[in-house]
Amino acid sequence: MIRVSSLIFSVVFIMLLVSCDEGGPDESRHPLFKKASNLKEKGRYSESAKAFEDYVKINPDSAKTHLELATLYDDSLKDSLFAIYHYRRYLEIESDSQEKKNIEIWLKGAEKEYYEQLRMNYPDSDLKKENDALREREKRYVALVTQLRKENEYLGNQLELKPVEPSAVQEIKQNGTVPTEYEVPSTSVPGKKEIPESYTVKPGDNLTRISREIYGDIKYYKLILEANRDVLSSETQVRIGQKLKIPRLPEKPQP
Repeated sequence: MIRVSSLIFSVVFIMLLVSCDEGGPDESRHPLFKKASNLKEKGRYSESAKAFEDYVKINPDSAKTHLELATLYDDSLKDSLFAIYHYRRYLEIESDSQEKKNIEIWLKGAEKEYYEQLRMNYPDSDLKKENDALREREKRYVALVTQLRKENEYLGNQLELKPVEPSAVQEIKQNGTVPTEYEVPSTSVPGKKEIPESYTVKPGDNLTRISREIYGDIKYYKLILEANRDVLSSETQVRIGQKLKIPRLPEKPQP
């Protein structure tokens, strides 16, 4: 008997809940809607959204509840996807609403926010890395080309190349000489190393080493020995501090 009474009470309660919405469009009289509104005022947004969702299950065409949910998800819970859904449901139900333009603006804002969230959470990392690498490579190539252009311009200015006039070419053919203005400047060739008249023996010296230092070749050590027979009896008797005469190399016979 108790079970039957409980079942009858539950059926009557459900019928009363449904009748609250069938009797008129004012959702605010419904217990679930009141509960959701009170929770929202207290800042308990997640619980408020759950209560509104429970009410939407009873009255899925409640535009007012969809708008409440849309603004909750959009402003307080930062869930753009659910906000988009409920904004769209509101516009479907209230297609002639005076707030339509404002709701459409809010909907676009939520869609943009959702797009940004997707872009941040699921970036095309491989493509982005490849694009970044290509851009960096392009920057290096541009810098290299710019540097080469500057170097070419500098070298061109240094060379100061001048085109050869046809008259100059004719003169070269006839006389075999280059006009003065087209002559290549001569470069000075450094003279031969001056050979000193004497040399003071240093630690580690011997005649072959002295020959290489003075003449640039060890084969002239006997010349030094012959020029210093008065102080040297052999090529191994050089002493540190000894002053040796350095002879001139014999001139090569003219052909």
